[in-house]
Parts: sequence; structure tokens; C-alpha cells
Amino acid sequence: MFSAFFGNYLLNKGIVTGEQLSQVLENQRIIRLKLGMLAINAGYMNARQVDEIHELQALKDKRFGDLAIEKGYLTSVQLDALLKQQKSEHLLLAQALIDDGLITIEGFEKEINNYKKEHGLTDEQLDALKHNNVEMVVHAFLAFGESTLSKHYSDYVTLFLKNMIRFIDADLRIDRVEKIDTIQLPHLVRQTITGDARIFTGLSGEELPFITLAGRYADEKFDKIEEYPIDAAGEFLNFHNGLFTVNLSDEGIEMTLDVQSYLEDSTLTPSNQLYHIPIYTSFGVIDLIIGQL
Repeated sequence: MFSAFFGNYLLNKGIVTGEQLSQVLENQRIIRLKLGMLAINAGYMNARQVDEIHELQALKDKRFGDLAIEKGYLTSVQLDALLKQQKSEHLLLAQALIDDGLITIEGFEKEINNYKKEHGLTDEQLDALKHNNVEMVVHAFLAFGESTLSKHYSDYVTLFLKNMIRFIDADLRIDRVEKIDTIQLPHLVRQTITGDARIFTGLSGEELPFITLAGRYADEKFDKIEEYPIDAAGEFLNFHNGLFTVNLSDEGIEMTLDVQSYLEDSTLTPSNQLYHIPIYTSFGVIDLIIGQL
């Protein structure tokens, strides 16, 4: 996540070109080993156990290492050893930029400090971004005002970004939340969460990012908008909303899900507070919608 945020800053400053940034991010994706693969390589876990933990992650909002310890597949000492093998993302980005001759070590540190000042980040917030602390990143970049549901909205977006990183794309960023007066959405899957309040949720995008998200979730290759990718995108939203309601239930708040649906070329004009969060991914923009119509 840090690479997408800081890489976009370098792009806007003219320090790297779009092509150079794309190549650097692609190189990072190639060398970024996930914890499950590291555990197999170390002989701590087998492939069946890793798959089991991945399946559990679809049911619980927990990290791979925490679930593996709960199942008895890893000890805390083994997990610490694996985490030490995973270089932090900001160091990987720095190394890639320096190796390609795009920036010097001193230049990288200078631009990190400039980025921090330009975005008004504290040391703690910058450190959170470097270490992909999604909760603190959402708190630093998004504000939902004084709505009684603002905490739910922040928690929802935090979980959504975690699921995007886990299942769709690790190289994403956010920069703002917009209160909607009216918005046109080319391809929208939507679902209402019902309980003490009715919360409208939706994800949308132009054709390419929409079908790419659907394809990555379904582990398929889609070429156009049709029933299967629409269903897959809807299932991703439904899966995420299911996890969100489980988290609410753990807090003593019971909510249910309406059936998800799809709209093409729709316009939303809410009478209440509805919010739009653009999520910038490696394959385009995904528009997350949450609030009350």
C-alpha cells in the first residue's frame, strides 16, 4: 500500500514516469513473498495447512500469522522469524528505485520527508503507512464528519481495504472521501445492510477495473461485462459485507444483508448522507459507496 501512495507522489512530482513506476511496482510484486509461501519454504507448514488458513481468512478478519498460531501450525517464535524475512514495503520500494537509478538514498529520504509535510502526517501516521496499518491510514486520509454512523463507515472502509489487499490488489491507495450530491456510476453492484439503521453499500467502476476485480476474486479471466463477472463482483461485496456484520455482531450489534443487485449506468441522488471513496488500484479506479440514500 505504501508503494502506491508514495509512488503516486513521486509521479506527480515528475521524479518518475508512469512507465517507470509501473515497472517498479511490477518488480515488487514479483519479489514480494507472502507469509504462507515463506512458511512452506521454512518447513513450518505444508500447502494444505496454508490453504486452510487462507480459507479461514475468508471467514474471519484476522491475519495469516494469528490464525496459523491459533490452529497450532506456527509458534510465535516461528512467526517472528518469518516476519523478519519479509522486508518492509518502503524498503523494497527504496531499493527498487535506487537499483533502477531513479533516485538516490538521500533523495528518497528527502522526498519521504516532503511527502510527510505535504500531507500533514505525523511520524506515527507515516510509520503506519510504511507498515500497511490500514486502520491508521483510513483515520489519516478519510473523515466522515459528525454522522452517528461515522465509526461504522470508517470500520467498513478499513475492512474493505484489508479485503482488497488480501484478495484483489496489494498496490492500492486512497486519498479522500466525498459526500455525494449526485453521482453517475457505470457498473454498480449494491447491497443494503439492515438493522437499527439501513446502510447502503456499493462498488462500481468502468468496465476494465470492474471485470478485473471480479476476475481476481473469482480467479478467472473476464473480457467483458456479462452475467458471470457481475455475479463475481456481487459476491465479493456480499462476502465483505458478511464479514463486516460478523464484526458488528461481536460488538453486540445485529445486522442482516439484503440480496445484492446490479445496475448499469445508474445515477444516485441521495436524500441523506452518502459517501464516495475512490480506491486507486494497479488496474484502475474502484468506487466504493457507503451511507444512507
